Amino acid sequence: MKFAILTDIHLGPEGHYKGVLRKMNKDVKIFLDDFVAEMNNNVKPEFVVILGDLIEDDNDINDKNNIDYIVKLLTKLECPVYYVAGNHDLKNISEDELANLFNQKRLYYSFDSGSFHFIVLFSRVSEDRSIWIPDEQKEWLKQDLNKTDKKTIVFVHYGLADQDLTGNPWFEGKPKNCLIANRTEIRNIFSTSNKVIASFNSHLHWDKQDIHDNISYFTIQSLTENEDDKGIASETHAVVNIEGNKIDVDIKGNYSKKFLHQS
Repeated sequence: MKFAILTDIHLGPEGHYKGVLRKMNKDVKIFLDDFVAEMNNNVKPEFVVILGDLIEDDNDINDKNNIDYIVKLLTKLECPVYYVAGNHDLKNISEDELANLFNQKRLYYSFDSGSFHFIVLFSRVSEDRSIWIPDEQKEWLKQDLNKTDKKTIVFVHYGLADQDLTGNPWFEGKPKNCLIANRTEIRNIFSTSNKVIASFNSHLHWDKQDIHDNISYFTIQSLTENEDDKGIASETHAVVNIEGNKIDVDIKGNYSKKFLHQS
């Protein structure tokens, strides 16, 4: 099984944080064209997952146009594309509108590919800015896992691991803004199912691997992050290969890395 991940594209206005241009997205359309060509000509994955934040929010019209641009561009991929909702995608767009733009019935769902089951979760932000997987979705998750007999992989925008945020340029000292508040409960659902083998998230704008109960939680870097403050967009995407009990995550781009999980 081989699939690819692209995330935190941030098409729209450039994004500064603490006086630094962190989202270097002026060439993002070129990056997207390069990604499509790489997937079709070389990688040839079973499918591609977009882990959220397709856009850098601006206003409702521009946001819808930018999401529509990306979704239409990615129809050039010679494989299915699955979308995860990010916080910037929902700044000026409703949940129903976003699902419609993604050509999906709703923002959480599951699908099978090959001998594996895949789950897309939607993490909602509360009024106090904490991040949650809602109760109705937790029940759906339990039922969905009960129905499958396949090894399962989960995709979600925000972090489900107890990450050490030291050195993160965006979220050091701010776990509430990047980690799902009821993550322990969600991880317990994973582990007790004896089916979930890995989870992938984005949002934190770095690459990382954390392990809980022998399940790897992989965080994938943004396509446009000014990594290491070098003034160069990361141009990151990930290629995931699963063979037997081995999960190989190959981080491609200007800051290549490799992660491995073997159960």
